[in-house]
Amino acid sequence: MQDVRSTGQADLSQGAGFRPKTRRALLWLVVIALAIPISYEIFGFRVTPALLSMICLSPFIVPQFLQRVVVWRLPDLLFMMFVLWQSLTILLNNPERLVAFTGQQTLLTMIGYLSGRLLVRDSQDFVTLIMAWATVSMVSVPFALYEALTDDPVILRIIRDHTIFNTFEFNDYEPRLGFYRAQFVFTHPIHYGLMSAMIIAPFFFGLKTRISALGRWAGAALIGFAAFLSVSSGAVLSIVLQLLVFVWHQIAARIGNAWRIVGVSGAVFYAILELASDRSALTALSTRLAFSSENAYFRTLIWEFGSAQVRRTPIFGNGYHYWPRPWYMRADSVDNHWLLMAMVHGIPAVVLLIGSILFAFHKVNQRNQPGDPELDRFRLGWTLSLIGTCMSASTVALWGEIQMFFMLILGAGFWMIGAGAAPVRSEQPEQQVPDETQGRARLAYSRFPYGSHAAAAQHSRATAGQGPRPRSEPPGPLRAKPVRFNRREP
Repeated sequence: MQDVRSTGQADLSQGAGFRPKTRRALLWLVVIALAIPISYEIFGFRVTPALLSMICLSPFIVPQFLQRVVVWRLPDLLFMMFVLWQSLTILLNNPERLVAFTGQQTLLTMIGYLSGRLLVRDSQDFVTLIMAWATVSMVSVPFALYEALTDDPVILRIIRDHTIFNTFEFNDYEPRLGFYRAQFVFTHPIHYGLMSAMIIAPFFFGLKTRISALGRWAGAALIGFAAFLSVSSGAVLSIVLQLLVFVWHQIAARIGNAWRIVGVSGAVFYAILELASDRSALTALSTRLAFSSENAYFRTLIWEFGSAQVRRTPIFGNGYHYWPRPWYMRADSVDNHWLLMAMVHGIPAVVLLIGSILFAFHKVNQRNQPGDPELDRFRLGWTLSLIGTCMSASTVALWGEIQMFFMLILGAGFWMIGAGAAPVRSEQPEQQVPDETQGRARLAYSRFPYGSHAAAAQHSRATAGQGPRPRSEPPGPLRAKPVRFNRREP
């Protein structure tokens, strides 16, 4: 029988890339760098450990991608077009900010994504990323709990008072549900909450066979508690949506193609919400889930006046210019990542990024044969994480470190495209094919390279009707007795 490999192949190639141990060490370094809340000024640019790590990685990551160490895919093309479109809109709207935007925002976005693509190339790399990320979330719980009870971001305070570095501004929010909003080492409490919400599904589902059930449940509980300590509706919404989609997925799997059913029914449900609401369905949902009535009111205003700006500048956006709004909306912040992107860079930027994510969803979860159960759990955790993040992004703008976390987990799932496909067996029997060089038949399959002396000898014996020479028999009692044949002379 002939072994015929499935058409789906893992996202690996024969190009030179980082060694496995190097990839996993770099993943730990990147995740730790994202959780170090210091910064300093160099020639007017704000440099952070996250940005510095991207600068150091770019001379290695970009050439590896261009040399096709990993297979190029359509989502890669859409993502690169998204990055270029962002730079183009800044050039047209705010040319004086092009250098700073390209040196910071574009670098974090593109190299963060490529780090996921080039550093996560197999299951062990993915497990390493999950463990590093989950460790940061679980270690944060004592500090975040102290901050939620005392309104003292202890790590940021120590850096501000006892080091030469700058750090993030302390947030001054009113308590919610009896807790202050913990920001831990991030610029905003909701960024801290989203950091934990993004990793809870990959940790809980992906590590089922890697750690004990007790460790998995306890770890997931700590990660969920960390997200709660941010007291942010966006982080809570992300976890709730992941849970609902998981239940939905399990029910749909008993009917047919689970993700197809979830996608179609989800699109129908979203369309119904859009028709029944006077604003975006996600905005309407997040407004009703807001912890504060004031936040809910301002989200409605942001959608109303922000979408009006998008209608005025739909293609190239408005850049960072002023956008008309009531005088009492003094802050220009937009708590909706997708709306903000459309306002600043135009609708094409949103279409390109969402298109890249949707194509990635489709390719990662597309498989025609039963695969590895652990790989299926990796796929499920990764998909749930991105669904929750994309939905909750309607309540927060993603920038800085949390944006790089998002790009990192997005790029980290591409190795699962076509991975784990089982080989199939061809039902065609072995046959002899014509030898075009000598005008006679030769064996179609041989364990010897064609053209070698052994292959020639095997070929001559086969054409003489004697068959190939058998392998050497083992010595001792395992040796089979010779079989004698009586040949009659003609």
